[in-house]
Amino acid sequence: ADNSWNAMQAVNAIDIDWGPPPYPADMQDHWDLLSAGFTDEYLDKEWRNEGNVEDSAFADGVTAEYRAPYLAHAPLEPLSTLIRVTEDNRVDLWVAHQMPRFAQQIVADIVGVDVEDVHLHNQFAGGSFGHRLEFDNLRYAAEIAVQLKGTPVKLTFSREEDFAQDYVRQISMARWRGSAAEGRIESLDIAVAAPSVLASQASRIGLPVAGPDTQIPAGIWDAPYAIPNLRVRSYAVPGLAPVSSWRSVGASTGGFMLETAIDELLHAAGVDPLEGRLSMCDDDIARGVLEAVREMSDWGSSIGAGRGRGVALVFSFGVYAAEVVEVTDTENGIRIDNVYVAADVGKVLDPVNFQNQVAGGVVWGLGHAMNCETTYADGMAEQTNYHRFQGMRLYQCPRIEVLGLENSEDVLGIGEPPVPPAAPALANAIFAATGQRLREMPFDRFVDFV
Repeated sequence: ADNSWNAMQAVNAIDIDWGPPPYPADMQDHWDLLSAGFTDEYLDKEWRNEGNVEDSAFADGVTAEYRAPYLAHAPLEPLSTLIRVTEDNRVDLWVAHQMPRFAQQIVADIVGVDVEDVHLHNQFAGGSFGHRLEFDNLRYAAEIAVQLKGTPVKLTFSREEDFAQDYVRQISMARWRGSAAEGRIESLDIAVAAPSVLASQASRIGLPVAGPDTQIPAGIWDAPYAIPNLRVRSYAVPGLAPVSSWRSVGASTGGFMLETAIDELLHAAGVDPLEGRLSMCDDDIARGVLEAVREMSDWGSSIGAGRGRGVALVFSFGVYAAEVVEVTDTENGIRIDNVYVAADVGKVLDPVNFQNQVAGGVVWGLGHAMNCETTYADGMAEQTNYHRFQGMRLYQCPRIEVLGLENSEDVLGIGEPPVPPAAPALANAIFAATGQRLREMPFDRFVDFV
């Protein structure tokens, strides 16, 4: 087409007879397949087995199941590509991509040139969050451009196509049992099942995957808690929707599952959620970020009736990040008032960027926990635009206070780590305010937000 509008109208006019999907057609079947995946056949790895979980007394303990849904990346700027292939087989590619070298190689293979002949002009992007680790937009554009040599070809996904074709965040389920006695957590046996993000992504670029997928138990297995009897297992369940990296990847689900479980067990032990975490913490850096948010939030002070504070600590991408969320239970629903965040990245090189990355990660984590999910019906994603995938609205955004600590020996990143603690801190705050435990995202299935 000669412009994007005509192209999109032409696409909408095509009468397509769709075949069956290579995964369950309807959402409940996805959950059923995942639920049945806690078997020896799909055991990916036992990550920790300390003490004696098998002989631990769970009779008077807590048993629960946690769920996290598929999620679209939904960047404000949908996928797009501009490409030109000349008669002498020089390829110029203007695209925003998170793996430029792989992008060059894939286009080179389609056009039939050496990778050195693909000149990639990497662009700034209106959001990625892992979405631009994929290659469909490049493949489609290259397949057209090689047939129209000398003509620049621009390919743009419509918003609806971007939602429909997304490789979503992994669906995940955790089952755990735990016990607490004499003011401390005695035992925790937690298993998490999910499709393998690494295997799904690697299959689309022809890379082998060796060993277990570290992202399935991310945010769980390496938590800095000394629990006498602890076991962590992960299960890689095949046959589900194709998935991809989504900001903080496995920790976005694992952090929620572990930190809400820890909160439940500390409550059963009759221990303050933040002080209980500090008493178990066996890492000085982690203790530092917990102590920082304790001071920032004035933890322990009275905040009034109908209000609650929740805390979460998650280790992801080499960084400890702790968050305290404060909420009010209004007559119309939950209002998120304040968020306090401390993260230790070793050295804050750019304070303004650090602040923006952390605050943006908090909004991202909270908004998706509040009301976002991708579900399937008849093999297709049901959410086609922001009217069914809203996230956090401007009027719902809390005040966010950020502190960067510099005690780690390494210079670390901050793009991913603020996301995982947001959902569990919010869930724990809602429990503190209302007494209602939230074990499944999105939370608007169970509570309203204002």
